[in-house]
Order: sequence, then structure tokens, then C-alpha cells
Amino acid sequence: MASLSVKALWSATAIRAPLTAASALSSHRLFHSSRAAFNDSKESTDATTPAPAASEAEAEAETAAPVEEKLPFRRRNFNKWLRTEGSRFATPSFSGPNYIGETPFPMNPLFKPTPPISNAAKEEIYKLHRSDSTKHTPRQLGTTYNISIKRVEAILRMKHLEKEMIGEGFVAQENFTKGMEQLMGVKAVRSEAITEPLVDILPQVGSPKFEAVDEDKTFTAVDAAKVLKRRPLAEIKSRMLEEERQRPFKLVDSIKGVPQVEAAPTKAVSRNSAETNPRFKFAFQDTSKNNKGTFIREKDGTLHQVQKA
Repeated sequence: MASLSVKALWSATAIRAPLTAASALSSHRLFHSSRAAFNDSKESTDATTPAPAASEAEAEAETAAPVEEKLPFRRRNFNKWLRTEGSRFATPSFSGPNYIGETPFPMNPLFKPTPPISNAAKEEIYKLHRSDSTKHTPRQLGTTYNISIKRVEAILRMKHLEKEMIGEGFVAQENFTKGMEQLMGVKAVRSEAITEPLVDILPQVGSPKFEAVDEDKTFTAVDAAKVLKRRPLAEIKSRMLEEERQRPFKLVDSIKGVPQVEAAPTKAVSRNSAETNPRFKFAFQDTSKNNKGTFIREKDGTLHQVQKA
């Protein structure tokens, strides 16, 4: 009973004392008299005292450090790659391609693409052909620039389409083209070491055939064509040249095979300069009860009404 009265006395004294963090904590601990409680109170008292500077620095470092243990395995590997090998992609090089390895596909090291043709070279090819199409034929241009005839024809068609679209009001993304050429390592002058065959002649072949020939007997390409029951390669080439002469390459302004539909007669209704559009013209269909028909807004802002037949 005496011990209980002492504890009660001490607790009452603590309540009457000014309430501070230390006094409240000590009063709470006086209700226990075991050694474990005494040790616990001592640790809590030590916790209220300021920690050394070194421990504070360690705590800040632990708080600032990213907790990668909670991230998935793939994410941890990716973050590690960004800090090591992937760090060079933060500032990419503009003097050539930025591949992860030596090739664009690390699992296929045999695929090593050549740099594309520069836009300046494509522009030069197009201007030469437009200046004299009979002299600067796709074959002659392919021989000059070491590219295939099909590639020359594709360049001419795309450049011609580009000029038409610019004339219609489209804006060419020249800055984007320059940036891509820098990243792809495109040179202003194409290397002479990069060559393509003018024409790829790939006949359909079957299983290999063997022919016993004496050592002293001559066996020419004509003899090989007879054994394979095919025409000689020289004859195929001469035939292709003749077809090119009979059907020369020509640039067309419209898609081949699409019939030109005659435009319906229209009547000008009004003109609004605020509705001008250098790229498109719009067609509107009136769906109200009056149904006045179809209207066409021209690029200069003129509104036309389509006349019914």
C-alpha cells in the first residue's frame, strides 16, 4: 500500500507541475517501476536530445536516395542502364546515327543500312530531269549518282508531288528534314563507295542443274542459257533498253487511272476576306428544311452555290 501511495503522490505532483514535453513524459513513465520501463524511458529521453551532425547527414542521405528496392526488376535495370550506358543519349550526337549498338537492330548485326540520299541531291536530280528529260533520263541519272533506276524514278515522282503540294499551299518541313539528315549521318556529297545496280534482274530459278563439260571445251553464257532453257542475260538487257526507249519516263500531274470528274456549275453568293485559306477549300451541305443545296468555300473566301442539274 505504501508503494501505491508514493506513486500516486508522484503522479499528482507531476500533474500540478507546468506541462512541458519532458515533465509530461517523466510523469507518464513514473507509473511503471520495472527495469524494462526504466530503459524505455531512458531511450525516449535520449531521443529528445539533439542527435550528432553525422547521424543527421546520414538520415538526409537515406531520405534523398531513391528506394529502388520497391521498384520492379525491369525498372531497376532500366534506371541502372540510364546511369551507365544510356547516359550518352541525354546529349545525342548530330554527326551520325545514335544506335544503341553498331547497328539499328542489336539482334541483327548483319543489317548495316547505308545513309539516305540528301535532300539537296534529290533536288539536284529533279532539276536536271526537268531541265532536259531526254538527256537526263533515269538511267543517266542513276549512272551519275550510283543509284538504281527505280530509286531515281521514285525521287522524281516524290519531288514532283512535293512541288505540287507547295503550290497548293502546303508548307515543307525543311527544318525537320535537316534535323533527320544530321541524325542519320547524311552527307552532302554521296560517297562513291555506295553503289547500287541500275537494274535488278532476278529471274525465277528452280533447283540447280549440272552439266558435264570437257576441260578443253568453251562454255559461254549463251551455252548456259541453252542448258537452263532461258534467254541470255545480254538479250534481256537489250530488250529492257528498247522498252525504255519506246516508253520513256514521264512525270504526270495527276494520279494515273483516276478519271477526271467534270465540276458542276456554281454561282458566286458572297465573299468574306476573313474566311480565306491558302491550303484548302471546303464544301458544305445544307441539311435544313429549306435545303438550299451544297456550298463551296474557295481559298480566297468566295462562297459558291452548286447549281442543281
